[in-house]
Amino acid sequence: MNKKFVAVLAAVSLSFASANTALAYKQETYSKQIQVEVHNTFTTSLTLNGVYKLENLTTKEMFFAMPDTPITFSQVNGEVSIYQMGASMYSSQGYALHAVTGNEKIVVFRAPVEGRKGATADYGVVKSYQPFQGAKYVTEFTNGNGELWYSITDEQGVSSWVPAKDATLSSVVSQPLGKTPNGTQYRGSFNVVKSGSNVQIVNRLDLENYLKGVIPNESPASWHLEALKAQTVAARSYTLSKAGILSSTTKDQMYKGYTSEHKNSNAAVDATRDLVVKYKGKLVQAYYYSTSGGRTANIGDVWNSTQVPQFVSVDDSIEQSPYKNWSVQIPVSNILTKFGFSPTDQLLDIKLTKGGANGEVTAVTAVTSAGEKTITGNETVMRNVFLDASNKSLKSSWFDVAFTKPTGGGVNDITVQQANGTVPVDSLTGVSVQTANGIVTIPEGSVSIQTSSGAVNTDTVQTGIQSVTVNGKGYGHRIGMSQYGAKARAEAGWTYDRILKHYYQGVTIEKY
Repeated sequence: MNKKFVAVLAAVSLSFASANTALAYKQETYSKQIQVEVHNTFTTSLTLNGVYKLENLTTKEMFFAMPDTPITFSQVNGEVSIYQMGASMYSSQGYALHAVTGNEKIVVFRAPVEGRKGATADYGVVKSYQPFQGAKYVTEFTNGNGELWYSITDEQGVSSWVPAKDATLSSVVSQPLGKTPNGTQYRGSFNVVKSGSNVQIVNRLDLENYLKGVIPNESPASWHLEALKAQTVAARSYTLSKAGILSSTTKDQMYKGYTSEHKNSNAAVDATRDLVVKYKGKLVQAYYYSTSGGRTANIGDVWNSTQVPQFVSVDDSIEQSPYKNWSVQIPVSNILTKFGFSPTDQLLDIKLTKGGANGEVTAVTAVTSAGEKTITGNETVMRNVFLDASNKSLKSSWFDVAFTKPTGGGVNDITVQQANGTVPVDSLTGVSVQTANGIVTIPEGSVSIQTSSGAVNTDTVQTGIQSVTVNGKGYGHRIGMSQYGAKARAEAGWTYDRILKHYYQGVTIEKY
């Protein structure tokens, strides 16, 4: 093709593009925006399934991020760096990736490029572009040198030709998604900012779409629809009562994004749209948890707080859960360490203070050969007093303890006969005893003593608790709605609003 024909084609394309200066894609906006952290590490990445607008939060300049190729973020000299397809940029404040929807194609530049009047480098420059900038794709042409060029129109309405070797042709999609390194996809938009020495990815999206990524991770999507609806209204109420950036873990609510969505839980979200739990017209921070163990807790009993009318203890005997009753073995060494004793000290007794109306534990005292100490606190503190062999905490603060002392292989309990009866002692060392030669103080070390079973050396004497078993009920803080209880009530014919009004006393279900 000769240069004259190329010029004619270019002129036609430029004329066509100038008549369509406005790009048709639409940037997402969120009437009730939720922000939730989905990744936080030194270096991270996002892989997009469609074109996103890319905003430098320091300069406020707008660019484009390409789909299907990982965008890498890290901290470099106190700035957030972004790298994709050979192009890089830096920002002290980080970046915002804004989801856009539509059906058009965008040409995104991977390197500095000059838009020309025609599809060869011989034509004059119309406008210069930087990496991550982009423009609407109009058409394409392979010139006589075998070079592919794109005809583009940018957002200012400027039309030109750019070489394909410096650009990537990408598409805007109807459902934009971003994927983190663990393979989880999320709806909506993202902020990528500094977090200490790390880079934090924050997912920004509409409340209802956020809930679609929460509900199947809090209550299985196979559960009864009324239970899922109750879960949704509780979760929506909890979310709206929180400020700032949410955690994607049980610190707030389990959120696994678009990847985890299910048609059943999505139906529950859609069916209860905008509905929340209110008490006397005010939004309730609707706490929920796995299992009550047969009765929910008064909030004042387990969180050492003022009692709140909507969070009072109610019957939950209908509940069926694998965590309704549980038992766990606790190493004595873990208890000694938790209370600040030496591993060589002997644990002699464990005393529980049950300050809750149902028997919830509010204090634990450990009695040892080196003295005794008491730990007092809310349910979180109490659940962490006893750690199992894997250092996992207890499932709830509603529990009892059982312990045993050794049998065989020595003297299990030592008592000394005194004038007023027998007295238990922790050790024979330093004890004064009557012998044929008078009163003798037993020294430290091995001494033979006569028992009903024969002579036993004191170095075989074993005292103290050798094993501890904690038997408990429920899983979680037990304030508000039991998820397994909601399941049982839904299966018994209860509607979602009736379920909520049972667990949150005196409330109404209204639009927020």
